[in-house]
Parts: sequence; C-alpha cells; structure tokens
Amino acid sequence: MIIDRARYAVAASALGGCLLVAHGTAAGDVAAGARLAAARCVSCHSSTDASHSTHPLLEGQPKAAFIAQWRAFRDRKRTAPVMVSLAAELSEQNVDDLAEHYAALLPPLSPESSGSDAGRALADRLRCADCHGPALQGTDAGAARLAGQKARYTAWSLQLMRGGTRSHGTAAKPDPLLADLSNAEIESLAAHMASLR
Repeated sequence: MIIDRARYAVAASALGGCLLVAHGTAAGDVAAGARLAAARCVSCHSSTDASHSTHPLLEGQPKAAFIAQWRAFRDRKRTAPVMVSLAAELSEQNVDDLAEHYAALLPPLSPESSGSDAGRALADRLRCADCHGPALQGTDAGAARLAGQKARYTAWSLQLMRGGTRSHGTAAKPDPLLADLSNAEIESLAAHMASLR
C-alpha cells in the first residue's frame, strides 16, 4: 500500500510537470523577459532609483512567487491600479518570461541597512524562515524573497498586513502574527531583511 502511494505520487508529480509545460507555466525565455522588463517594469521597479523605495525589488524573486503576485493582481486580490491593468495586459508567456528573468538575478547589496540583532531576533521569533525559506530567499512554493528587499517597501507591506489591508499568505486579515508589532519593531524587522543577501 505504501509503495503504491509512492508510485502514485511520483506519477502524479511527473504528470503535473508535463501539464505545467503544456500550459506554458514552466518554461520562460530569460532574454524575452529581460526585454519586457526593460520596457514595462524598470520604470517603477528600479533597483537603483531611490524615488521608488516603496516599490518592491523584483530581482531574485522565485519564479513561483513572481507568478503568484501577478495572479493576485490579475484576479484583483491585490489592487494597485497600475499593476491590475498591467496584469490584465500580460499573457501567461509574458509572465513566464519575466519570472525567469527576475529569478535569474540577485538583488543588489543594500546600501540602506546594516540590519540589527533586534531585527534578526524578531525574524526568528516570528519564524519567517518557516515560510520564506531558511535564508529568507523565497521558495518554489510561492513565498516571496525577503532577503535584500527594500526596507521601506517591506515595512509598508508589513503595516498593511498587520492592519488587514493586505493578505499575508493564508493568514487571517488582519494577521494575528503581526498584530502586536509596533512600528519600531516593523522597521527593525524590515531593516534586517534588507541587510540580507
């Protein structure tokens, strides 16, 4: 019985992989993604322009996390008007290409933060690594990369999650995990995450 289940799981996994390829969600063209990013994304998601500190870095985001966010905008589960409009315009292949492009990059070293012991301790207490991976670099299951993310963007996002304006994975809104965090603690946590590579 256990062997049959194992064989079934392997077969289902292989079939799932074939279905992903067949529907265009497994293979993307990095070069096409780079061209599309230059044309459509960099004007807001620049990693070097300080005026865009409240827009997330996309470099290094796992492919699954990138696609999950695109779907959230497409399905209007996230509501930034520019992104909702762009998500509606992009094809599945466009998104695969962009996701492959950004997943192949590393976020630049953050000049804005050296982190702190308090931020690190808070990340440990909240068990951020349980969902976002041991180095907070995101996961293939769709959890976003937090390592190297802009501190101002992370702090703003955490405040929205704490207040229930934005969802945090499958957590209730507002997120009880973040409910008791002060603004100072959120800033410390965000600075720690920005300091990681």
